[in-house]
Amino acid sequence: MKIVVTSDTHGHKEILNRIVEENRDAELFLHAGDSQISFSEIFPFKAVKGNCDIGSEYPTEMIINTPYGDLYMTHGHQYFFITNHVIKSKNCKIFIYGHTHKHILKEIDGTYVCNPGSPILPRDKTKGTYLIIKMDESKIDFEFKYL
Repeated sequence: MKIVVTSDTHGHKEILNRIVEENRDAELFLHAGDSQISFSEIFPFKAVKGNCDIGSEYPTEMIINTPYGDLYMTHGHQYFFITNHVIKSKNCKIFIYGHTHKHILKEIDGTYVCNPGSPILPRDKTKGTYLIIKMDESKIDFEFKYL
């Protein structure tokens, strides 16, 4: 299974179109909040609500069953810090959040913690990023794409 994850695009629908075009073989597209795009326009992305998605119809969190295990996604602005306790409380194999505009990948007690960064407004002195996750029942691989 191939999953494409982005976050913090802040109204730039053209970047979402580019990400979809570059990944036509993906089975799932996820947006970790602050799309600032209406619910009806964000397809094929499944999205959660970010702090800048005022009045949106998006949920604040989402759990998706994947071949590797449960994937939990939130924007993350509701937590002061994404702590080990927060991660463990979600009982998932993959924990995705946005908000910081900084791409990150780490493993904490068997859970992969990922932030795709932002494809247009990075805050970590890199080019814009999004994340590709490839998985099956027994293995998982992560790759950041730089724009």
